[in-house]
Amino acid sequence: MSIYFELLLVTAIVVYIVALSGWTQTWLGWLSKLCKGPVRQLRPFSCAQCMTWWCCLGWLLLKDSFTLPLVAYSAALAFFSITVENVLIFLREGLLFLLRKMNELWM
Repeated sequence: MSIYFELLLVTAIVVYIVALSGWTQTWLGWLSKLCKGPVRQLRPFSCAQCMTWWCCLGWLLLKDSFTLPLVAYSAALAFFSITVENVLIFLREGLLFLLRKMNELWM
């Protein structure tokens, strides 16, 4: 598989986990209870853009593909992490719309 496609998949996974799944709010809530007070956002763990950047760099190191073009591609993916989040939301809403329409036809 192309390293460019792999980085795109890493971006989609990270954006889903950090921005859409609610995992970040859950562990920040646990941390707030542990510290007995409010906890501010902890970057890079609570920021999809930061987490995408660091996970892509980690993936490049893991795959032994740390080159300047790939670092620039990782930076671009981190920059477009909000766009990736919006695309994932659009896909989810589109799928839900289609499922509702199919359910109406069957009932």
